[in-house]
Amino acid sequence: MRILVTGAGGFIGRSVVKKARARGWEVTGVARRPCPEADRVADLRQPIEDWPAPDAVIHLAGAYAGCGAREFAAADLAMARNLLHWGWRNGVRRWVFASAAEVYGNIAGQADETWPCRPAIPYGRAKLEIERMFQVAELPEVAICRLGEVYGPNSRILSELGGRLRRGFCPWPGDGEVRISFLHVEDAAEALVLAVEAAGSPWRAYNVGDSQPATWRQFLNRLAELLGTRRAVYLPRPLARCYAACAGWADAAITPHVLRLLTTPKVLSSARARDELGFAPRYPAFGAGLAEALRGL
Repeated sequence: MRILVTGAGGFIGRSVVKKARARGWEVTGVARRPCPEADRVADLRQPIEDWPAPDAVIHLAGAYAGCGAREFAAADLAMARNLLHWGWRNGVRRWVFASAAEVYGNIAGQADETWPCRPAIPYGRAKLEIERMFQVAELPEVAICRLGEVYGPNSRILSELGGRLRRGFCPWPGDGEVRISFLHVEDAAEALVLAVEAAGSPWRAYNVGDSQPATWRQFLNRLAELLGTRRAVYLPRPLARCYAACAGWADAAITPHVLRLLTTPKVLSSARARDELGFAPRYPAFGAGLAEALRGL
């Protein structure tokens, strides 16, 4: 199997490259900057030259989830168009796209793949637009993996939250009782690789999360316990918006999009991924996965 992985130097991309190579596949990693996982350094926002066609593409490259619509148009949407144009010209048959639970918007209860897609933030809208690009392109084999909240060693979420907790003040919008399907990065990578192996439909979506959804409060409390710090401070949403606008959050500004991201429930049913891809999370609940992840923080 010859595969091309975009975003190979990113948080999830590094794990995907490692898992694919462990299967004996010939992997070409693409990243904007030189890194151990990147065999090719390229800016996918620019038209792609005639690279050799692989058997499959896993598309991960994209902007930070808290960006605005302009950033996503200039980055994610441009990259997807260029990649699809290159793949169509060169006859690439098998595609896997790393989408996100945010395509659904506010989930009341648990969402399977038939849940209406009504994204509430630019990140979700960009992911959904790219999904539709793959759908209208009429490609032979496309698997869309809608990932839950991915965490793991060196993840942005753990480094930022861990830093704030260690400094003694970690503000959080709302009461933290928003339920989430978390997903360890190793499980996210495994699902994407399984999707390559199982791809066979013109377009098929798969939700991917762990088996035991939890609230942000549970996640943050456990993180503080493992780090031996004070717990997060929960702010009423209006106060959180004012605080973010006036002070930023420690070392990183919280945009309105991030505030919405952190206060929108996203519980996923992964039954289709389990039944059709054979996906079984190594970390079915965040507790064990978080403890493992912190060894690399």
